[in-house]
Amino acid sequence: MDSWTRFAESLFRLNGLLIAAGDGITRPIGQSSARWQVLGGLGYGPQTVADLARSFGHARQSVQRVVNALIEEGLVAQRPKEDDRRTFLLEMTADGRAVLARIYARQMEWSDRFTSGLDSSELEILAKALRRIGDSVAEDTRTEENFETKPPG
Repeated sequence: MDSWTRFAESLFRLNGLLIAAGDGITRPIGQSSARWQVLGGLGYGPQTVADLARSFGHARQSVQRVVNALIEEGLVAQRPKEDDRRTFLLEMTADGRAVLARIYARQMEWSDRFTSGLDSSELEILAKALRRIGDSVAEDTRTEENFETKPPG
């Protein structure tokens, strides 16, 4: 097996483990990993559903479903975008910020259990490398033609 495949399989496994851990962290607060991801994304400021979906690498429709639930719970509010009244900007409400703070507090307790032996500078280097790889994959996957099967030679 080539190194890229081993790398990708390692990320798939880690992603699954992180989602399961995230659900364990958020469940007592009445949330999920998906909701945490949206709230965390909005922690950087108001965004559209399309912006969030692009940044997560998810389908807009799946992010919209999560956003709808968060709006219904009063954790996220939407307002028309000034330059395009058909598009809405999303932002966390005060309740949403409080829920996100509770989630982060639980996440810190969880991650402190196993990160004490890890070097934070190495984690930063790895995070930067993963962002660069993600950006490259995102750029490559913008067009369907990159996935067409072409005969050899």
